[in-house]
Amino acid sequence: MITQRFNTDLKWRNNWPPNHYMFGFFQLLEYLESNTEQPDVTMIEIGAYFGESTMLFASTGIFKHITVIDPFGGDEKMNREYGYDWDEVKKEFETNIRYFDNIDIIQDYSYNVVDKISEVDFVYIDGSHTYENTKKDIELYLPKCKSIIGGHDYHEEHPGVKQAVDELLGKPDEVFRDHSWVKKL
Repeated sequence: MITQRFNTDLKWRNNWPPNHYMFGFFQLLEYLESNTEQPDVTMIEIGAYFGESTMLFASTGIFKHITVIDPFGGDEKMNREYGYDWDEVKKEFETNIRYFDNIDIIQDYSYNVVDKISEVDFVYIDGSHTYENTKKDIELYLPKCKSIIGGHDYHEEHPGVKQAVDELLGKPDEVFRDHSWVKKL
């Protein structure tokens, strides 16, 4: 299994025990459980890559429906650094979500499909980490979000994410150990 969150031996993780990416994601899931009105919670995940977060979102039982938007193409740092190609990434994504029937996949860029998206309770942005693209995703999908908007990589290694979030939403309500962030609307 190729993973980011489950492995501790990736070079960029520096063999950190314990796996703070996993624990941080669990913090995010606990927050969502406590701050969403059950049982019919819906979400959009922009950028899924290997589908680990998608699988974890689906595993909770919190979400009645999950829409994933990912082009499974284009320039990707992880692909360059580890020699993955998009066929491997898509196959791993499909492996990770294989047990769930509440996930729809839109294979495209988020800005191309915004008009096809209905209102949801939660939006999670983890696509491109540039300022311009993060800002565009927030601007496009904030009107689609009823309750909580969030995303990943709110930290100094991704200054564009921090800048876009801070400018458009203010400081996040919470930033978790995996650098996921949330803002309640």
